[in-house]
Amino acid sequence: MSRRVKALIPTYEPCGLDARIYPHWKDASCFTLIEFDEEKIYNVKAERLASDDLIINLVKREGIGYVIALSLSVRAVELLNKVGVTVLTGNAKTVREAIQHFRNKKLYILKVVKTKM
Repeated sequence: MSRRVKALIPTYEPCGLDARIYPHWKDASCFTLIEFDEEKIYNVKAERLASDDLIINLVKREGIGYVIALSLSVRAVELLNKVGVTVLTGNAKTVREAIQHFRNKKLYILKVVKTKM
């Protein structure tokens, strides 16, 4: 049995499976939340942040395990990793394509590596 995944992707309006992925995590007007496994998509939901809401609050509230984005700041990756979220990136243009890349292991994990100088 395959496990369900909850992912959040910054997208252009309107959110959804065919929405284009927004170039940067922070400035997206909407986020598409998808729950899926290897074979089926269970839930697709549009999320828009209130002016005083933070993206990290949405991530925590919805129990997101993965964020798929084209570009994030180092601080965003650190914060997401700190709350147990795996951050992925790759060459997907739409939410549907990002799910296919996830299933086919064609996305890359983003992590912040601290080095001593």
